[in-house]
Amino acid sequence: MILVHHIEKIATSHGDRLKVIPIDRLQDLKLTIEQFKENEDLNNFQQWIIDKLYRYKLPNTDFTINSILLLAIHHPFYAKVNFYKGGEKYTFLSLVRSNFEGAEAYLIQYAKDNGYHIKKAKNLPLKRLGVHSGLAKYGRNNITYIDGFGSNFSYAAYFSDLPSIEDTWGDMDLSKTCSKCNLCIDSCPTGAIRKDRFLIDNQKCLSCINEIKGEFPEWIPLTAHHTLYDCLICQRVCPMNHKQLGDVLDPISFTEEETNLLLKGESLTSFSEEAKSKIYLLGIHEWYSAIPRNLQILFEHYKP
Repeated sequence: MILVHHIEKIATSHGDRLKVIPIDRLQDLKLTIEQFKENEDLNNFQQWIIDKLYRYKLPNTDFTINSILLLAIHHPFYAKVNFYKGGEKYTFLSLVRSNFEGAEAYLIQYAKDNGYHIKKAKNLPLKRLGVHSGLAKYGRNNITYIDGFGSNFSYAAYFSDLPSIEDTWGDMDLSKTCSKCNLCIDSCPTGAIRKDRFLIDNQKCLSCINEIKGEFPEWIPLTAHHTLYDCLICQRVCPMNHKQLGDVLDPISFTEEETNLLLKGESLTSFSEEAKSKIYLLGIHEWYSAIPRNLQILFEHYKP
């Protein structure tokens, strides 16, 4: 079996998806993003992402970079999370973190076993890379979807000397499903999803607001709050996720002591190893500065 096909099959056997992209396409990706910036009316944060966050320069390596390995790492749709407070049980929703470490481990092992190398690629526009490479499709809600996964995955990218023998690069197209569906637009509690383009208004998006500390803007309806961070509303109504609705992690529970530590924003070192494992599984640690505020407002407006 050709190595490229073999490594893609290895990823699939672990429940993930992988695309090997010719390194020459990196400059095409850069040009596409630059043209997008010229043609779109972007706010300051969106311009900062393009100008300051994205990077296309190849790193210094002791191997010749031939390809980008774009990995889509599966995760459950979400988890129901029980919190105990005042002797009562409250149940909220949380996203679940992909197992990046496990996925990277099997890629490293495969490369080592076959005489190749990988190096983490940082700050690439991964959703664009996924769509142009043919791995995924864009949804109107600025989220990408993969057949069999829906939106239940996270990206990771690596530079490699593994040769790419198949170039599947294509245009950036919106999924055909979106052309006859407005469910995400109609359900978005803050009006962040637009009809005229796939790029959402990130200044209105609850996902963005939920992940930075500070007071919630007064214009956000109280009924919008439903997750510990991020937002699941548009994904749960999306037809492309219809088959994924049952892909839910078993309920996870935090004791009253653990709940109080989260509400106080205590250092993660204050938690037991068991509690920390739950925090890392749910990805809470990545947005920890905002979690006490988010959790508090969920308690204040809890509806069983």
